Amino acid sequence: MSSNTRVVVKSGEEKENLLDSVLEESNFFEILDKRLAETKKSQDQFLIAIKPNIMMGYSKRDPSTITDPSLVEHLVDKIIEKGYTNIAIVESQNVFSNWFKNRDVTKVADYFGYSSKNYRIVDLTKEKAKYDYKNRLGKHWVGPTWRDADFRISFAKNKTHFSCYFTLTIKNLYGCTPLQNKFKEYHKIREFDWPTIEMLKHFPCHYGLIDAFISADGIWGLKSDETPVDTETIIGGENIIAVEAVGAEKMGLNPVVSRIFNKAVDAFGLPEIERVGDLSEYENWRNVPPGMDKALDIGEEFYNISNLLGFISSDMDPYFEVRTIACFAQALRKLMVPLQKVLSRMGF
Repeated sequence: MSSNTRVVVKSGEEKENLLDSVLEESNFFEILDKRLAETKKSQDQFLIAIKPNIMMGYSKRDPSTITDPSLVEHLVDKIIEKGYTNIAIVESQNVFSNWFKNRDVTKVADYFGYSSKNYRIVDLTKEKAKYDYKNRLGKHWVGPTWRDADFRISFAKNKTHFSCYFTLTIKNLYGCTPLQNKFKEYHKIREFDWPTIEMLKHFPCHYGLIDAFISADGIWGLKSDETPVDTETIIGGENIIAVEAVGAEKMGLNPVVSRIFNKAVDAFGLPEIERVGDLSEYENWRNVPPGMDKALDIGEEFYNISNLLGFISSDMDPYFEVRTIACFAQALRKLMVPLQKVLSRMGF
């Protein structure tokens, strides 16, 4: 990752124009062309993998939990205009599949309006292959499309997260870990932070974007928000640590409160950041209470309990049918989801 880097922050009412301005002022296409030259490949051979947040989506009525598909497709269109044609949008399945049907990546992407008109959708869980990381992660898994990509883009959604205060360009790449039951594999058996960083060492990300046009804040921001914030902002830059830092600052946070951010800095260093654009903090923004991350880190070691709590606190569109789940758990969910909505509307 670059040691001196620019992060561009644009705010306004036209989201596609904001994205265009960020790409231009952060020299995105120069960065892309430079990487192409380094690989000595043709444009049609050069594989570009874009990792948006798709799989935390639960309902079309709440756009605050996923990267806006229209912005992702706008980015693809701009890249194709420059002659690049080999583009994949990648995601992996997550813990929602423990409890709900129709949760493979292609079905969720289709539900939220991805067209696949000039790119392909790749389910990293379905295509996973063995890979020896030769480090703490050891012999594990990777999605070959992400592994083989010549240029990787993290296109995150702007959200709070009760396990690490915010989920932006670094935490978004946790979604490249290919095993589906992430509660068990990356919270109980391992952790969510260091496996993400170990994978990043082997498969570096070349550019980061944050869709902060509509944002999810508060305690539940990672998975739902009854009162999302019209932050009307797009953030981007070559170094995803720098982009993450600026994204956290916009929330009024020092990025070092996040353990995954700190692990990334330990591994790659903190760059000198040139901040360009609107650096003001978001108005009426609600962050996660201090200490909540530590309490949850203890609780997630008890997998059966955390798996139950995850289910009963998860709202979901009826298209994603509930799997065969114990009656008492379904009864608890019928109580918990409405309560969670009320608390969200009250500002929690």
